[in-house]
Amino acid sequence: MKGLNMKIGIKLSITIVLLLLTTVFALPNFDYQIYYGNLHSHTSYSDGRGTPEQAYAHASKYADVLAVTDHCYFLKIPVNGQSKTYLTQQAARSATIPGKFVGLQGFEWTAGSGHINVYETLEFISRDEKGDLKDFYEWITKVKKLAQFNHPGVTFGNFQDFWFWPEADKYVNLIEVGNGNWSSADVISEEMFNNFILALNRGWHLSPTANQDNHKENWASANDARTGILAKSLIYEDIMEALWNRRTFASEDKNAKLYFYADNNIMGSILPYREKANFYIYYSDKGDPVSKVYIFSQSKIYELPELSGKDEFQYSATFDIVDGYEWFFVYIIQKDGNEIVSAPVWFETDSPFRVNYVRVGPEKPSVNQNVQITFDIYNVSENPQQGTLTVLLNGKSVYSERLSLKPYGIEYDKNIQLGKLEAGDTRVDFLIDDKNVQSVVIKVSEKRGLTVLVDKLHENDVGDELLSLLRKFEEQGNTVIFADTVLKDYNDVDIVLIPTPKQGGLDFFKDLMPDEIEWLRAFKGQLILLKGSDEEYFERYSELIQNASVVNSVEELANILGVSLPTSKQMTQQRKVVYIDQGHSNDYYKDKLSKLESFLKTKGFEVAYIDKIQAIDGMYLIIMNGKGYLDDEVRNIVSFVKNGGILIITSKSDYNNGGNTEDLNAILDALNSPVRFNDDQVVDEINNYGANYKVIAGNVRFYSPCSLLLYGNAQVLISSETAKSVDSDGKNDAQPVDKIILAATFKSGLGKVVVLGKAVFSDFDYELNKEFIQNVLFDVK
Repeated sequence: MKGLNMKIGIKLSITIVLLLLTTVFALPNFDYQIYYGNLHSHTSYSDGRGTPEQAYAHASKYADVLAVTDHCYFLKIPVNGQSKTYLTQQAARSATIPGKFVGLQGFEWTAGSGHINVYETLEFISRDEKGDLKDFYEWITKVKKLAQFNHPGVTFGNFQDFWFWPEADKYVNLIEVGNGNWSSADVISEEMFNNFILALNRGWHLSPTANQDNHKENWASANDARTGILAKSLIYEDIMEALWNRRTFASEDKNAKLYFYADNNIMGSILPYREKANFYIYYSDKGDPVSKVYIFSQSKIYELPELSGKDEFQYSATFDIVDGYEWFFVYIIQKDGNEIVSAPVWFETDSPFRVNYVRVGPEKPSVNQNVQITFDIYNVSENPQQGTLTVLLNGKSVYSERLSLKPYGIEYDKNIQLGKLEAGDTRVDFLIDDKNVQSVVIKVSEKRGLTVLVDKLHENDVGDELLSLLRKFEEQGNTVIFADTVLKDYNDVDIVLIPTPKQGGLDFFKDLMPDEIEWLRAFKGQLILLKGSDEEYFERYSELIQNASVVNSVEELANILGVSLPTSKQMTQQRKVVYIDQGHSNDYYKDKLSKLESFLKTKGFEVAYIDKIQAIDGMYLIIMNGKGYLDDEVRNIVSFVKNGGILIITSKSDYNNGGNTEDLNAILDALNSPVRFNDDQVVDEINNYGANYKVIAGNVRFYSPCSLLLYGNAQVLISSETAKSVDSDGKNDAQPVDKIILAATFKSGLGKVVVLGKAVFSDFDYELNKEFIQNVLFDVK
């Protein structure tokens, strides 16, 4: 996320603050020391390496704090009869030396909506039983433990656009804006940064962190990314108190020091509303001067150009607090490109009601369109509350309602029609009992070109390729608006585009409401359904809205809209090349793949054997039980699949510890896969070809395979009713399964992944497996 000029347009144009009043304000007391931690890491208790004891011992040489947070779905299997959460917590306590190092324990809950760390709890939930975000929020409010949103984004999910749950806001207090264990400390991404801002605007009180998410023996040493923790001392109680109170900053530099105060209150504080506040910043990192310093707020972005070039500074100035709900945080870019993000400070009225997540529909309205605003209104109190909501349009009341909400109650997507507005800026204020709690400025433009309304309310499958097309459409003089409100009553819209839902997520978000269906059926313009990855809902939408045109790809849509898509990436992705990994101790080298290669060449494919996985420009990538993949290689694999490639990835049984389960599952985890390799051996006493480990299933031969574990939406290709799972290596690390699955597939981004318990296309197996290889794996007849 270097050179972040693109970020500065998130809200309004930059306002330059010219006040540098260091000598005017009394400096705050520095009651807090800065300690550096890594709050996200894994061990062999899930899909990492090493033991928790080894993790804490290693990390203590490089950081002040380490949290081991193994994946929840691995924690059901005990170690020597004891729970993994207990053993990890005991290791953390043993590793903790007051004043020198603090070990923390937790787990990572992973589901299609996103991944969340929970700290210091022996209890845990798994997506196997509790896989919905609602399940997690209900659980966290029951157990009352500290939690962190992990790596929010397209790959792993952003929690249904940070679906807000008022009571859960008391416990989910942290969010990763940086995540990665590659050697470069460039872990803070634009995507995670923008999701941080989205979460703040939805009402979450979150402090940013930068962690390494280690799966190897490089806990806290993978790079220089750190979470800065402002605590009174380096003891367990003070570190946890700091995390609970959101006193952190995310840093790509392990030496940077950052303090941010508002009226002498440290960052992370939630303060009563006041019209103005004195801000104070202290930064120090000798030899690493800053390039840019910003203060981000809900309403503006302020640049502080006078601080550029300094490696230590104190800054103070007075800022206006625009709304009854407002947040501010510091964002710094060092001259070497490293980034630092502070915790916010919040200013809020004493009303128990909040109005947040204000959206304008259409997103970019013109003078010819009726404008509507949508927002969430909720009660932050543990008691029932009543009050009066008043909405002002340029200072005049246009709406009033008496409110009554239960404890932590919330009304999502409350909608108010404003009608047609004049060109220019229109201010909307939200008052609760005559106190301003929120405002928004609507920019209204003149009508131009065609207007396309795009649905994004129903777990729609809106990928990068579609967004690129829509940007091109706008560049040609048209208007694209997103339905941030109920999908109905949009006037002066020429085209309604509905990307049907994607796989995963919550069904009740995917369902169209009756009044939406009625409006769509009566729509007089052009109505288009773009096929998403959820086949069932695509069929359901097609049946419900029969007046819509159906398109199966972004390319078809581009032709309808008259847009020429960028072709460079598409052309390279269309190259008929099958890449076969040979550089990571794979099971079969090219001398054992001659029959596969011959077949592929007869179908017009080029076969390329590679030792390192760099940028891949072909259609297929085959990985056969490889290991030792570098972080950059894993990222290249993810990028390949997300951009439309097909990955065929195989493991094998744990006989003689033969399967590279941890390494391969790390790749699948990076793809947010609903499938994992089991650390077991599959045997079949009935259906085999000479020995019980030579399994036959679905007319395919598997020589000593492992089984597959399914956690979500994946298509089973081959399963067996007679085969069984055994823990051949005797390490008690095989997960029990009810049914043996040996081959499965799932979609990821624009691409696809095929997972096999064992490679089936070597020269030894090719002839008997030919039909499966040709018609299923490579989809060529």
